[in-house]
Amino acid sequence: MNNVICIGNLNYNMNLYVNSYPIEDQISNIVKKNKTIGSNLNVPIILSKYELNVYLFSNIGDDLEGKEIINYLHSNKINTDYINTINNTFTNKRYIIRNIKNDTKTILSEKVRIKYLLDRDLNFVPNIIYTDTYEVDLIKQLKNKYKNVKLITNLNEISTEALNTCVISDYIIISLKYAEILTNVKINLKDKNSIINLYLKTKKLFSGKILIYIEQLGCLFENNNIIGIISKMGDKNLVSKNSFDIFISTFIYSIINNFDISKAIKISTIAKFLSDNNKQNLNINEVVEIYEKNS
Repeated sequence: MNNVICIGNLNYNMNLYVNSYPIEDQISNIVKKNKTIGSNLNVPIILSKYELNVYLFSNIGDDLEGKEIINYLHSNKINTDYINTINNTFTNKRYIIRNIKNDTKTILSEKVRIKYLLDRDLNFVPNIIYTDTYEVDLIKQLKNKYKNVKLITNLNEISTEALNTCVISDYIIISLKYAEILTNVKINLKDKNSIINLYLKTKKLFSGKILIYIEQLGCLFENNNIIGIISKMGDKNLVSKNSFDIFISTFIYSIINNFDISKAIKISTIAKFLSDNNKQNLNINEVVEIYEKNS
């Protein structure tokens, strides 16, 4: 089996549901509450279901929440050997106030920022590193030791650390929102030239292969010096909660299986379409089969 390192922050979420947003100096009643592990675990969990060996590199505190996260990871068949427990600190927490009436949320974060330290040799050889957290020193350390490992970065913030990670990445996945911020280009979805201009300006920033995902259109990419787009399938306005994570995970699976970039994006687009249309328990072999039958 192939080995994937996922680098990411671990958050313990407490969700508080209310009928209206709290007003200062007034009592607000909590309708219900529940706890979840952060959504940044979606990609590692999907990759594990795709029957890849997934190793999570992250930090937790020496508290009950950290232990609960470890148990959760084990239940999803994710290797935790390289999760560092930091003594005398807490696991990152988020208190999410969710307004039931208009489906908005406000997040209160309790976070400790400690850089990840890899203080031991790996007992496996990684094929892919996936990150949406920008541990540049760690990534350089791994890429220097494992020359064939490919780095896939999901850019979800604009910061020096994020951009430095993208610079050394083999593949950079960027949603339209961040591509527009990076380039200071606001596209017109009906104007092909503005879309191409966005891609060309983004391309100047990084040497790796760039995927710009535009929810209303599909995935913009370049292959053999030709800029193209794999169109979104189905209803352009239909988006499920985790379908972008499905897209990313399927792309990682495709790259680890040495599919070319066009095939990888097409298969990922099929998987996202199935997720958007409420396909439960997505089977990657079925997705590849659908691609093969229609290619």
